[in-house]
Amino acid sequence: MSANLKRVLILGRSGRVLLDTVEILRDRGFAANASNQLGTVLDDYDMSDVDLLVVGGMVPPELRQSLESEISRRNPKVQFIQGLGGIAPLLAAQVEEHFFGRVDNVQFDAVERRIRVDLARTSHVLLHIFWATFASSEPVSHMAIAFDGELAAGSHAPVIPDGVPLTGSYAVARIDGRVAVIQVGEKEEPSQQDAETALPELLGVPNAPD
Repeated sequence: MSANLKRVLILGRSGRVLLDTVEILRDRGFAANASNQLGTVLDDYDMSDVDLLVVGGMVPPELRQSLESEISRRNPKVQFIQGLGGIAPLLAAQVEEHFFGRVDNVQFDAVERRIRVDLARTSHVLLHIFWATFASSEPVSHMAIAFDGELAAGSHAPVIPDGVPLTGSYAVARIDGRVAVIQVGEKEEPSQQDAETALPELLGVPNAPD
């Protein structure tokens, strides 16, 4: 699959998460950029060229609605998704899922705490579980591997590893190059905090990859 220079702009509060997400997406061929300067982002970026806007969970709902309304007015073709978890690999996986389509037949079994996977053919399956802790204003991401290997055609149910919290956790399933992002814990509401520091100038070239 190719990103074909799809132009992605990520809005959020955590500079570290935004920088890491942009790096991952650029490595995967996307023309990605990010901003935590929400008061000036409409002046800083040419929204007419943005294909996808990812809005982080720490952006206040009223501000998000206002930004999405104005950006849609400037660019009716732009699409929006809500960023999950404040975790760079998770945000990048959401972008891949959006553009390339969600892998089929992957579901979370909340009763048994398993990821149920139905395969039509033998496939390589990679299941990552992500969550974040908020000991400070910057989220700290954590990851566990639920499964990594070949699975034969049929139904499978890898268990979520011990230690994965019951809130704020997500699974990313990668099967034969496609992605599914699944919530596996109750949603955890992030605290609303203003960004203290603008992102580095090197990230300020609107919608341009390295």
